[in-house]
Amino acid sequence: MRKSGKIGMGVIGCGSISWLCHFPSIKAIPELELVAVCDSNEEYARKAAEKWGAKKWYTDYRKMVENKDLNAVVIASANSVHCEQTIAAARAGLHVYVEKPMAVTNKEAWEMVRVCRENNVKLTVGTNQRFWLQHEWAKKLIDDGVIGEVKFGRSSLHETWHLYQDNVAYSDWRLKPKQAGSATLFDQGSHRVDLLRWLVGSEAKRVVGVAKRVATPEDVCSLDDLSWVAIEFENGAYGFVTTDKFSPVVSNITEIYATEGMLFASSEATNPFQSVPLAVYTAKDYTWENYPEILKKYRYPEEFWVTDLITKPLEKKWISITPPREWSFTRMMKHFLTCFVEDKEPLVTGEDGAKVMEILCAVFKSMETNSWVDLPLKEEVVPPHYRPYYEKKKEAK
Repeated sequence: MRKSGKIGMGVIGCGSISWLCHFPSIKAIPELELVAVCDSNEEYARKAAEKWGAKKWYTDYRKMVENKDLNAVVIASANSVHCEQTIAAARAGLHVYVEKPMAVTNKEAWEMVRVCRENNVKLTVGTNQRFWLQHEWAKKLIDDGVIGEVKFGRSSLHETWHLYQDNVAYSDWRLKPKQAGSATLFDQGSHRVDLLRWLVGSEAKRVVGVAKRVATPEDVCSLDDLSWVAIEFENGAYGFVTTDKFSPVVSNITEIYATEGMLFASSEATNPFQSVPLAVYTAKDYTWENYPEILKKYRYPEEFWVTDLITKPLEKKWISITPPREWSFTRMMKHFLTCFVEDKEPLVTGEDGAKVMEILCAVFKSMETNSWVDLPLKEEVVPPHYRPYYEKKKEAK
């Protein structure tokens, strides 16, 4: 800890996600101090430092990570530089919070994990869906066996290019194959694959999927605007993830189907068929005395409150749950802080991020072979038109 008693944070990438999420989260946490910011665009770096009170700004991340007042960094730059920036920060002894997708290839992701482990720094990946309270509560209900053994899950996130890119994005790197690697599969799919894998509670055994451009004009973007991923998990459960970049309004849902119940959750939006963030049905026989606390808090009687006390077992019905809308990014930043101060493993580890990249990259392999792909991958899978950072590094020498 620095002499000021605060933890020194840096942010690499001063674009929209930092302005909307990371800068406000750092400012909201008293123990943190924004020491430095960096962006290859000098104007973005300077304006971010002025607005959010950073002491220094840089255009070269290699110089920023040498700042001795730093303890940790958020990497919120283009996908193509996540790997090299994470490695540079780790070798400088800085803990790393890297935005999703963690990398662009599975090899890059595992290299990031290796270097962070070797340098004894914490690495977490910004798949913040785990930090929405409705998802946290869903995970607890599943782990407590309230809905039985999970057999199938589905998670989706559909939106239009224009909602984010035309209104809040600072640059167009998400539209460029050499910088993004993939569009909807990596952008939304990384969130949904991580969430589904966590809720199901098992590693992926094999994957089949598609990531293609079906609606976006090629002169706008040649990357995938539609993806679907089918997953067979090691515990025998199955999962399905869908995303797109052309739906005119946002739609998202996560469904978990188990042997004694089911639950539906949403975080990004609601619609006529998703009126609450979390809905749970359990077929188990409960009494009021042993009813799960999360459900008890939101169970309203249809006749009279005494009915629930004397009916044994309780009448089975859907329970609609609306938890406080706490900002997931701030909750994740607080958790990240706790992990490196108290030497704890993050809820989303670097290994978690790398395993998500294995699943996402397996989709490209699946399209190549037109078949299921076993995990872990036996070779590096590189998205079309992308070149891994180490290849570019060799050419620079």
